[in-house]
Amino acid sequence: MTTQLKICGIRSLSEIQELKDLPIDYFGCIFASKSPRYVSVDLAKDIVTEIHSVGKLAVGVFVNTPIHELQQIQQQTNIDILQLHGNESVEDCSTLHCAGYTLWKVFSVYDTLPDITPYQPYIQYPLFDTKGIAEGGNGTRFNWEILKNLSPYSYILAGGLEVNNVQEALCYRPAILDVNSKVECNHRKNRSLVEKIISKLAD
Repeated sequence: MTTQLKICGIRSLSEIQELKDLPIDYFGCIFASKSPRYVSVDLAKDIVTEIHSVGKLAVGVFVNTPIHELQQIQQQTNIDILQLHGNESVEDCSTLHCAGYTLWKVFSVYDTLPDITPYQPYIQYPLFDTKGIAEGGNGTRFNWEILKNLSPYSYILAGGLEVNNVQEALCYRPAILDVNSKVECNHRKNRSLVEKIISKLAD
């Protein structure tokens, strides 16, 4: 098994059109209104159409969004995976899982891992991101040593991933690397920076 790549925070059609032909497995759209990378439902629908046109998967990122609203946005945009980045409960995840949704649940960490056992029956992957001021996209990494005893390819790694540390991250064998702010220039995704990440993954 090899580690896959997600580029998160796509906020324009031009970005996805520029990146969609690259060997990227997942693209993320953020529906959290406080995020600088927030996209509207209408824009996300067009972005997801571009993602699906090349056989890739679309991830919607949500923070404490009510379940009925999550379901409505998924139906309107046709996103493939719900990434829950807030304080969503085990019961919330159970409800969505039983309704047929694929879930990634985010856990904000720094130097210890939480007990995620109650969530595991209902999520495809836990996603470990750096605990910071913002709900993701902080551009900083946590202590990756806390991952060393996890089963290989059983989780998603996010937080401060960039060209200079991607190969180190691969040593911990995450299922997916979730890259966001470190491949941006002037508030948009930069193809050259993304290509450098991809090159490191291929080494």
